[in-house]
Amino acid sequence: MKVVILAGGKGTRLGLTDRPKPMVPVAGCPLLQRQVEAARDHGFTDFLFLTGHMAHVIEDHFGDGSAMGVTITHFREPEPLGTAGAVRAARHLLNEPFVVLYGDTLIDVDLAHMADLHRRSGAAGTIFAHPNDHPYDSDVLDVDEDGRVLRLMAKPHPEGILLPNLVSAALYVLSPEAIDHVPANRASDWAHDVFPAILSAGQRLQAYRSLEYVKDMGTPERLARGEADLASGRVARLSLRYPKPAIFLDRDGVLNVERNGIHDSASLELLPGAADAVRRINLAGIPAICVTNQPDVAKGMLTFERLRAVHAALDTQLAAGKAYLDDLLFCPHHPEMGWPGEVPALKVACACRKPEPGMLLDAAERHRLDLSASWLVGDRYADVAAAHAAGARAILVATGHDGNDSARYPDIKPDHVAPDLGAAVDYLLEVMV
Repeated sequence: MKVVILAGGKGTRLGLTDRPKPMVPVAGCPLLQRQVEAARDHGFTDFLFLTGHMAHVIEDHFGDGSAMGVTITHFREPEPLGTAGAVRAARHLLNEPFVVLYGDTLIDVDLAHMADLHRRSGAAGTIFAHPNDHPYDSDVLDVDEDGRVLRLMAKPHPEGILLPNLVSAALYVLSPEAIDHVPANRASDWAHDVFPAILSAGQRLQAYRSLEYVKDMGTPERLARGEADLASGRVARLSLRYPKPAIFLDRDGVLNVERNGIHDSASLELLPGAADAVRRINLAGIPAICVTNQPDVAKGMLTFERLRAVHAALDTQLAAGKAYLDDLLFCPHHPEMGWPGEVPALKVACACRKPEPGMLLDAAERHRLDLSASWLVGDRYADVAAAHAAGARAILVATGHDGNDSARYPDIKPDHVAPDLGAAVDYLLEVMV
């Protein structure tokens, strides 16, 4: 699979005058070289550089790529055509699925894993997606429970909108037919122009949700942060190469006020201090992953669409505190029949409904987590039982249900107790960091 790198940026905000933006040094090495090395380490050896501004600097540095053990083709943009228009201009070189990288991003991503998901999904395009602490000025994705993109919400966003915090990181795997949606004879952008056209045509876009590192280095502040993340080991630590601990969080009664079921977005209210607690997990570089039973979907009290709106409200309120969940897994099942309007297909005994460990196991497989070093924070003994069944440890908090199901789990004991999520995070940051 060919890797296409958009390498025509000027680097004005970085103050560059003698080189294009992709050649900015990051910890002493040109950013574009780091991208080639990262892709090569996952088996990619065929590169297409789409260049423009000061293209000769890139051509002189890389040549045909043989010195790095790869093959590089250089294609100079005839005029500035935007992120999508540049690819359309090189359409004759792209007859198979290909990776698109923006030349101003620092990455450590298993591109082969992402490409495999793209092939299996049958999508026209697969978009690398992750949350961040500023979704309001990012292009965000609204996806269904299978990761299919329902809509792409390009920045800027209207005030007051509920915003799911799943941000496009400007890293794609595309099938050639995606190029057919790029407008001819004008500059165009993937997020603003092409992906909406693909969705309007009824073709599939897939989200690849990952903890792996993809960050824009386009400003001095972001460049300094990227260099700090390299030096601290955070870039490598988030990769799929290494198992990592996570902090799992129950939702109702831990993150938000328990209301015996949240059936609409207006009913979602964060508990005091919850956003600050999640932000401290984020700053520590530990994945924060919500795992929540949502049996009211099976009972017919809540549709998947309304549940997405509830979770968009959760994301929006966390983002107001510059906090985010790295992932959210939910179980929509319920084992007992008898509710009017219930969904028979979801009325099953499953492996994901806590106290079963299925959601934790799925998250561990998706993100390569070390469950033996991970913790779950919950307000029920069912949460504690799920953590222990997965090989993790658990903290029981006094908010929400305050462990009122203890009689059902006489042999289950939490590994720690805390009055609320903030106190639980205080403890976890002492024992995990």
